[in-house]
Amino acid sequence: MELQQAVQSRKRQRRRAAMGGQLEQSRPVRTKPSVAIGTPDKILIYVTVSLAFLGLVAIYSASAAEAMDSFKNSLYFVQRQLIFFIVGFGLMFGISRFPFFSLARFAKPFALLVIGLLAYTILNGVEAYGAERWIRVFGLQFQPSEMGKISVVLLMAQALGHRLGQKWNGSTYFNFGLILLTMFLIFKQPSLSMTIILFMTCMGLLFISGVRFWILSSVFLVGAIGGGYKLMHTEYQMRRIQGWLDPWKDAQDTGYNLIQSLYAIGSGGLLGAGIGMSNQKLYYLPFQYTDFIFSVWAEEWGLLGCSILIGLFITLLYRGFVIAKTCRSGFGQLLAMGITMILASQVVINLCVATGLFPVTGVTLPLISYGGTSVLVTLMMVGILLNISRYRATVSPIR
Repeated sequence: MELQQAVQSRKRQRRRAAMGGQLEQSRPVRTKPSVAIGTPDKILIYVTVSLAFLGLVAIYSASAAEAMDSFKNSLYFVQRQLIFFIVGFGLMFGISRFPFFSLARFAKPFALLVIGLLAYTILNGVEAYGAERWIRVFGLQFQPSEMGKISVVLLMAQALGHRLGQKWNGSTYFNFGLILLTMFLIFKQPSLSMTIILFMTCMGLLFISGVRFWILSSVFLVGAIGGGYKLMHTEYQMRRIQGWLDPWKDAQDTGYNLIQSLYAIGSGGLLGAGIGMSNQKLYYLPFQYTDFIFSVWAEEWGLLGCSILIGLFITLLYRGFVIAKTCRSGFGQLLAMGITMILASQVVINLCVATGLFPVTGVTLPLISYGGTSVLVTLMMVGILLNISRYRATVSPIR
């Protein structure tokens, strides 16, 4: 609210100056905190564009053989992804010009829309790999659970950002109810990995907002019990756990994905086999242009290429934390932190799955893996970060 008042005061000053009036020297207009409205974070833009370009290169290399075999066009997946990138960058730059504090008023309506789409997904969704996570609209297939990432972060930021250090009210609890319903519907698809990402993000934002430790512990315990129960009673997820713990015990089934991924990464060496020269992508490694695209990247680009890719992700996440730190709005701080936490969770989980540190799960690598909904939502979240970066405190500018 303070930031919004500062922006409004700045606009009033501009209008008075345009009319030829002068501000009274005896009664200066003061805005606290002091805010500069400037250009978006340029480093974040450069890193995002770089990752998108490398993503197109990686998708072409990983999918060309399958695209030619299935669609007689080696550029099939790249062309589709390029369209999503064009639309996504349009959304990103559009959102970067929309005052982020105005998003608070859309948090609840947007959450209700997402909840409706998630409910429809469960009732009439497209089933794949034991889960119903997709719906078709006008011939396009997308995942409403991806939209749930923005919805949950907006609700958390609205619930806690304007009331840091204050008691919660009815609106706060209503937001929490919408968050729980969103996570429950994603949990029922089932999409345990997405539920975990959202749950841990909420825990992080509660911690940042100063919630008491015993409340955090209780929430974490309830979430852990619910996740463990679902895991123990979902057959395909238990098989993934078993394949992760001992992939060589069933190398042709539950352990197959991980073994092929490790073969690809191990074959890359220091400099890699060269772009387009991966052997594992040729019908050995499943999901080679989605969940396991990092494995193909490692085989073709080697340790050096992996270091460059991971370095770009670290830079992107670092800029997100810097943007959150320099924002003087509680809502903006939590919104930026929540988005950065979600992106960080996706990167860490995807890389850990590819290297065998986590069980196999369907979490894509942001801006690198093939997937239209993921690209659009990721670029929208980056657009929100860019918007927040424009309204930064002058006492601690983003450089």
